[in-house]
Amino acid sequence: MKSLPGQAPEPSLLPVSRARKITRKVEEPAVESVPLERLHPAPWNPRTIKDERFQNLGRSIQADPDFLWRRPILATADGAIYAGNMRYRAAQHLGMATVPAVVEDIPEQLAKERALRDNHQWGDWQDEQLGELLFGLRTDGADLELLGFTDKELAKLLDEVGVGVGEAEDEFAYHEQFGVTVICKDASEQERVYDELRGKGYDCRVVVV
Repeated sequence: MKSLPGQAPEPSLLPVSRARKITRKVEEPAVESVPLERLHPAPWNPRTIKDERFQNLGRSIQADPDFLWRRPILATADGAIYAGNMRYRAAQHLGMATVPAVVEDIPEQLAKERALRDNHQWGDWQDEQLGELLFGLRTDGADLELLGFTDKELAKLLDEVGVGVGEAEDEFAYHEQFGVTVICKDASEQERVYDELRGKGYDCRVVVV
């Protein structure tokens, strides 16, 4: 039905673009300092950690405890941790009384789904660029052992940019290496040639292609 001249259109005839938008304010859960005794790892969480990484995590938390407030532990209303089990255990190991955490009443299925999302590695490192980033941080005085990488991983990544983990700063520049590949007719000749070259002081590598 059309409106009469000078009369406002009926509400039901207002264009969608002019209709009043009804929004519902969602209350975000708060990060709180929660006593460790109120929390416990979820028994169904399959996440584990190797000792080297656990010690590394502990040192990282000691070096930057405020980071826990930027990545708090997540737990259900009964204190079951579904994201942050390793941070919780590291805090226990360090003797901390409380940890930053978000505790909220959610279904167990949602907690399990979020646990998998939290622990899944969605992206991949670009090793050469990561090596350059680590090299720059070390040059600026950063302790790379507090960033979550093992010594073996750091050695490999820094090798991407031609430097080693413990080299002095004046040795950072990459040095070319030269070699010769010797093709042997069988394993016995390979072993003999290897021993001869090693005996003459050459650094040799045994390969099979």
